[in-house]
Amino acid sequence: MAHLAPVRITSGAIAGVPSAYNKSITVYRGIPYAASTAGENRWRPPQPVLAWEGVRVADKFGPICPQVPMAAGEHAPAYSEDCLSVNVWTPVSPTEKTEKIPGKSLPVFVWIYGGRFTSGAGSDPQFEGTGLAAQGVVVVTLNYRLGILGWLASTELSAASGHNASGNYGLLDQLAALKWVRDNIAAFGGDPEAVTIGGQSAGGASVGLHLLSPLSRGLFRGVINQSGFRDPRDPLLGGLAPAYRLKERAEHEGDSVLAEKGVATIDELRKLPLDVLLEGNNRNDTDRWGTPPFYRPCLDGYLFPLSFAGALEQGAPADIPVMTGHNADEGGTYLDPEFTVEDLRACAEQKYGPKLAERFFALYLESNSNSNSNSNSSDIPASALSIWNEAARDNSRITTALWAEAFHKHASSPVYGYIFTHAPPSPGPKPVIGGRNTGATATTATPMPMSKAPRNVYTYLKNGPSGMSRGAFHGAEVPFVFDNLDVQEGYTWAAADRDVAASVSTYWANFIKTGNPSGGDAPTQTILPPFQPIDDSSIMSLGQDCAMVPLAKTPERVAFWRDYMAQHAPF
Repeated sequence: MAHLAPVRITSGAIAGVPSAYNKSITVYRGIPYAASTAGENRWRPPQPVLAWEGVRVADKFGPICPQVPMAAGEHAPAYSEDCLSVNVWTPVSPTEKTEKIPGKSLPVFVWIYGGRFTSGAGSDPQFEGTGLAAQGVVVVTLNYRLGILGWLASTELSAASGHNASGNYGLLDQLAALKWVRDNIAAFGGDPEAVTIGGQSAGGASVGLHLLSPLSRGLFRGVINQSGFRDPRDPLLGGLAPAYRLKERAEHEGDSVLAEKGVATIDELRKLPLDVLLEGNNRNDTDRWGTPPFYRPCLDGYLFPLSFAGALEQGAPADIPVMTGHNADEGGTYLDPEFTVEDLRACAEQKYGPKLAERFFALYLESNSNSNSNSNSSDIPASALSIWNEAARDNSRITTALWAEAFHKHASSPVYGYIFTHAPPSPGPKPVIGGRNTGATATTATPMPMSKAPRNVYTYLKNGPSGMSRGAFHGAEVPFVFDNLDVQEGYTWAAADRDVAASVSTYWANFIKTGNPSGGDAPTQTILPPFQPIDDSSIMSLGQDCAMVPLAKTPERVAFWRDYMAQHAPF
């Protein structure tokens, strides 16, 4: 493919290529923003990239960061420690003036991928940026270090750091990429003062950490956290991507990893081959309930200085617009069609304790039974499974509202909360990018009855029988946000899917442009239902029908979840 006229950035001249999906969009792939992380640069902050001579043609994605497949039998992707690169999609032609012109430069969206902090890549087809760029946004994706290479802490590393902290090298990579955007994005027609950062799952957790980090302040003006913020007392935080480690524990665990690898010092660890380092890269933290990854961020007192609760109490997060929410079929929903009322009672007693369990039964089980007793014989009564899932969705909506309430104790910027309800079609086999499947497929695994599961594991047993729809599963919204359905292999999209992509991507583009998903005073080609900030009674529902909806059916249910959160220690 012929490349276009070059533009100049801090490290040299670079030429992009037309997008295969829209020739008016120029793509720059694999632009290094930092030096290789191999050898002496392992477990060090990202180092400056070397400048190059001549024109670098950015027509290929850079290598992904070292990782291993998430599931047995998946093909191990090619990777390299020379992986710190960004990709840029822009509607601005390289022949146009690219210096910053007031009112002419475009807003910028920087995307941070998820993958449990152990897998993923900015080149994943889910994040193909042409669709969003076509709405007048410069889109940037990036790579950051993963697993042991991105999140290893140790007493030796902390002592040598100069700020007595270690373990958050993946976050330092993201920070370096944000500084690269600040220094270079004008060359692509972007406005460095109009940057929004976004991410999903572990990427959303990263976004949340940048929102509260003093080192990230001033590098962006808005954040989008997908599968997102939760009340600091929500116990789900302890088992999901935001489940950070305390500094002392992370260092102790890192010291144990050195012993496990048969070395005594970090210098010796730096000399080990990658295949040895990556053994055990995807392990879980077995000392916490749920399945948080062993390698993940730590509260280091430097980049990540305060707990979630402490940050909100002290008003540490940046006072900027926030969009955050969850999908309808994540965060505690379940799929097993054999789930019975007995299972429901056993799981509720386990989750809520005797006192709150009785309130739960009255608010959810008995209220559904009463409403069905007066229904027509043709009506289908609520199943135990639907009751459990209804409660889990209430949890997702209400925990977002409680986070916004805590944020607003010290901040005045709006928080736009949502729940994404649209279930995409079931995909066929998918290519593996970044060590994981790029779409969720049905599984043939037989689910364990929830009432027989170990304590708290029920939250994560989401696999259903072969062929069962997973609904609006974890990550289902991503291709709709990017409006890139046709890039995703194996799907047969319907008109309804395309309508949802058009609506949701417009809300995202509006927020990136104005800090308001409805567009504020900025004109938009698509007239959408108003997306209002979340409050103590309503939240935005995104799907085939977009509308503000109640947090729960009754105020008593909202009060139940407030009381449930309040009985837990803050995280």
